[in-house]
This record gives sequence, structure tokens and C-alpha cells, in this order.
Amino acid sequence: MSTNTEKASSRVIGVAKKLLNRPIDEASVYSKSVILTGEKEALLTENGRWCFLDALTLLSRVVGNLTVVMPSGTPLLEAEVEKFCSSAWSRGDLSVVRDGSPALLKSSSAILCVGTEAKPALPWTVINSNGWVARVSSGAMHLPIDMEQPNALGALMAASLGVTEIFKRIFDVPEDVAPLLEKTEFSLFEQTTAPTGIGPSLPSEIHLTDTLMVGAGAIGNGIALLFSQLPLRGRVHIVDKQDYADENLGTCVLTKNEGWIKQPKAPHLANWLQENSDLEVTGERELIESVKSGTGVFSKLSIDLVLNGLDDIEARRAAQDLWPSVIIDGGINEIGAAVIQYRVKQDSFACIKCWFETPKIDERKQQSQLTGLSLSSLNNMERLLTNEDIAGAEESKRDWLIERKKQGKTLCSIISEAALSANLGLNVQEGFRPSAPFIATTAAALVVAEAIKALVFPETPVVQMYQIASLFIGPSESSIKLSRHPLETCQCVVHRGAIERLCSKRKGL
Repeated sequence: MSTNTEKASSRVIGVAKKLLNRPIDEASVYSKSVILTGEKEALLTENGRWCFLDALTLLSRVVGNLTVVMPSGTPLLEAEVEKFCSSAWSRGDLSVVRDGSPALLKSSSAILCVGTEAKPALPWTVINSNGWVARVSSGAMHLPIDMEQPNALGALMAASLGVTEIFKRIFDVPEDVAPLLEKTEFSLFEQTTAPTGIGPSLPSEIHLTDTLMVGAGAIGNGIALLFSQLPLRGRVHIVDKQDYADENLGTCVLTKNEGWIKQPKAPHLANWLQENSDLEVTGERELIESVKSGTGVFSKLSIDLVLNGLDDIEARRAAQDLWPSVIIDGGINEIGAAVIQYRVKQDSFACIKCWFETPKIDERKQQSQLTGLSLSSLNNMERLLTNEDIAGAEESKRDWLIERKKQGKTLCSIISEAALSANLGLNVQEGFRPSAPFIATTAAALVVAEAIKALVFPETPVVQMYQIASLFIGPSESSIKLSRHPLETCQCVVHRGAIERLCSKRKGL
């Protein structure tokens, strides 16, 4: 199946345009040579291996010509790299060599190394991780050498930070917009760049309560990647209403050159995770609203943990209506990532419905003007567009709506597309939202870290909302922690007793 390369890269290019506020010379950017390499001692650790493979899958979606330079003495990792490269999607050339020459390093526009040594004379960024702590340096300061406590969460965060630095180099992001990071450490356990330690060791096995993943796009791919790397046991059900399309190749880290495009996201991602983990995984192409009242696999699970990777408010609110003991919501925009969580036991915290409160005004008139749909068609934003909607729409908009119906679009997504088109004055491509894979994997790491803490370390202090407002500036300068009290009129307050009884019943208490 042929890939629309321009569309596959469109979301990443959109991020660069947003960040730089100018057109991007794509031919120039994708002609640059980038190297991924590592120090042998680092790559022989489990953390080093994860950092390397995660960085590889992120870089292949961001850069043009990527050369993977393998040091001698790492045959097992080299075999994994060769296998990945044989099926990976990449915008440009992807090759593997052994022990690259100094001339190759000097001719490169950017180099990402998994290890400890900084090399400021070269366009060099070094990353590593230990436990819950991710490390990156694009300056003159070396990184600590300890990497002995395995934790896939810290490794993915390190890879995400490192590839962000490579993005800044190849897109020539000015220092006054986003300077390269000097030695930076970030703890997913403490949510700080000044960690007091590397965090506790993970147990040899982690039991998941029955878990629902809502969204199998960019964040969902990152969550699934971590689920495949962590020692998890249990049952997971994945829900998403869409199919994979060309634009997902540039942002979803598990998608391959063949076999993913035009496949329903949730079932396909569920199959991948079933094959690559010890979890029992199912998935369905469906709206979350429909799944809640369904009689299929979902009805046989006692969902008590929900992980969201969504981009619309109504789906987030619908997921909260399941009232699990813990719900964790990951979100991204063009430059940053955030995580919001609600635990039923903490009655002083707002639930997801409180955080994403629906507007108090009727916006249907403006939505009707944007889309041509009648007011009566706009009562339920999450349902699919129908022939009846199109027949009752403004005539000049019908052809446009017919195309959206063919693509299986919901009213909510149609309105978002129409609004973006109106605001920016351009013809928005189907499904277009500026996004970068390393921002999505940052959100995934934040989400899964909070899930593991809730399951394994429940006494750890909880930050309700944590945001890295700009990954390009870095977590040291752009981190935000917020909390919010529940709304007195929200279900989490009004029906608190019933919600607590439901959670107890799930746990058999």
C-alpha cells in the first residue's frame, strides 16, 4: 500500500510551523543527516536498550536521513535494530552501520547518543535513565553513569526529551524560542527536575485491575508501548472510533510501513499488545458512549482503571461516567503534554467532568453556521454523521459533509475541523492537528507513571494536574502543578455515596 508521505509528516511539520511561526522548507529539513548511537556500556543495560529502541522509533518519524551507528559488542541489540528498520516507516533513508567514522559524525546535523558523555564540539545530545529518572544533556555537562535500576517509564521519557532536542536542531529552532537543554534530570515519580533519588524499584510483576484504554492514537500507542515493556499482568480493553490513516504514521510510535493503515485503531492496537505482552487484551472500534451500554467483551470486565488518550471533551466526560476507582487523562497540544487524574478515595479533588465542564451557552447556532448542519442535528456531538443530517443541511455544505460521512466522522470532529478551517483561513486536511510523536510519548509516560503509582505505591502524594507546558523549553522551565475542588453540582459530589459503593462492589468489598 502506497503512503502519502506529505500527509504522514503533516502533523510534525505543523508543530514546527507553530513553534517557529514561519513556513518550513521541508526539502532542506529532510535532507539533513541524523545519527543515533550509543556507548556500549550503556546499551548493555536494560535502561540503555529501552532508551535506544524508543529513540529509534521516535526519530524515524521525525527526521529524514537517519543512520544508526551500533558500537561493537552489542549483537543482540543490533539484531533488534535491524528487525525494526526492516519494517519501520521513515520519511527518508534509514540505515544501520557499525562503529561510524569521525567524518560521519562531523558531517551530521544532529547526533543522539545513549550514554553519559557530552560532546559540545558536535551537534550532540546524550540521554540515559535510571529508575524513574530521565536524563538529557545537549551542552557540555556529562550525565551520571548509574543506570542499574530498570524502569521503562524513565527510558521512554529520556528518549522523548532527547528527540525533542534533535527536533530543535534539524528545524533550526532559535535559542530565544527554545534553547538546547544543558544537563537536565526529570523524575516521573516525584514530577520534578530536582529529584531526591531515582525512585523505588518496580516489583517483578504488577497486577492491573481491569483496565480500559480510551483512544488508540498517538498517546494510546505510547501507553501500549509501555505496557509491553513493563511487567504487567491483567486484562485491558481498548476503545477507539477511528481507523489508522497516513497521518498517524508520523505520530503513532507502533505503526509500521505495512499492515496498519486503514485498520481499525482499537482492535489492531489490541492485537499488537496481545502479541507483545503478558496481558489479555481486547479492542473494539466504537464510541465510548456506545461501549458503556454494550453487551460484548467490555460487559464482562469489571473496569476499575481508565486511561484516556483523547482530543475531545465529551469523550473524556463519558469515560468519567464509568466511575472507576482511578481515571487518568493524558492530553497534548502542539508543544506540551499534561496528565490529570481523579481517584474516588480523594473526595477533595475534582473529577474529570469537573475539569472539562461543558459550556453553559448554546453554541449550536455558530456550529450550524460553520458546518451547515441544522440545529436539530447538533443535539448529540458524539454520534456519527448520518444521511438525514446531510439532507437537512445547507446545500452548499452537503458535498463536504458527504466526504466526512464516508470517513466515519462524528459531529464533534466535524465541528472541530470546520472551526479550525474558519479560524486559520485554510482548507484543513482530514484529521489534521499539529502533533509530534515525542510529545505524545511524554504524555503516555506521565499517564502510565501515575497509573503504576496508584496501583503499586498508593500512599505516594498525588498531584491532580501536572503539565509540561512546553517540551521544547523543557520541564525545568515550564512545569505546572494544579488542583481543583469538585463542583458542588457535579455527580462526583451529588452521587458520591453510590459511586463509592460501585467501586467497593468491583473490588468485592
